[in-house]
Amino acid sequence: KKCSYNKSYKCIMQLFRAYCSIIFTAWQGSSRMKKTQTTRPSYQNRERSLGSLTQEIVHDLGVNIVTGKFSGENSFPIESEICEKYGASRSIVREAIKVLNAKGLLIARPRRGTSVRPENEWNMLDPDVLYWMLNRRFSLSLLKHFTRARLAIEPAAAAEAARTASKKQIAEIEEMLNRMDEASKGMHDPMDADIAFHASILAASNNPFFYNMSPMIETALNFSIRFTNKQLRQNFASVEEHGHVLEAIKARDEEGAAKTTRALLQRALDLMEKG
Repeated sequence: KKCSYNKSYKCIMQLFRAYCSIIFTAWQGSSRMKKTQTTRPSYQNRERSLGSLTQEIVHDLGVNIVTGKFSGENSFPIESEICEKYGASRSIVREAIKVLNAKGLLIARPRRGTSVRPENEWNMLDPDVLYWMLNRRFSLSLLKHFTRARLAIEPAAAAEAARTASKKQIAEIEEMLNRMDEASKGMHDPMDADIAFHASILAASNNPFFYNMSPMIETALNFSIRFTNKQLRQNFASVEEHGHVLEAIKARDEEGAAKTTRALLQRALDLMEKG
């Protein structure tokens, strides 16, 4: 009985720690969201605490991993080889390896060194990994998977925005829509304006989990928008269709916000299905 009690206690403590970890992560996201929600979120402007050389090593090795350079007989280089190639210290190389490991690309085993993980273990929610994968070769299948994921996320985020967004946040969404309109007239970059509109809705949801998905969604949107605009033979998204989403949010119409967002994304997915 004592053994059974100890096992149950350990199980409960593990679940409690996991719960606390989730709550703390959400709290961090919420705090960061409050500080940055008035600024246009962008994967291009993410804060990076890594040094420039560490970033360079992470990027180069990440691209080489994703493109299959380290496969078969070409094993992942040892630490000293990476140090020599980049003129970097061991601490910098170890930091880069740690970052790649956190992205699910590498695994370090005692006496076996560092090796590349199978592709199905890579962290697809990491914006860098997603960018490298979409950039290595165009994958319509991957874009479809991404758009279906957006269909599960963005309508709910739009509904949350309709319910909880402040006047200031709604004004931010409206500003991004105006930027889209100006982009259609050549005054701004159409892709940046489109991405900023969707990001502003995620921020206005006031849900840290939705907000923390912004970098991933913005990264893949770069590829998705290029494809759909090419299929439609235009260089910018429909301002009118995006305007319907804004109007529903302004009217505090949760169902309408979700419905118009879903229609917007379904149209993009239908274009992908036609190929």
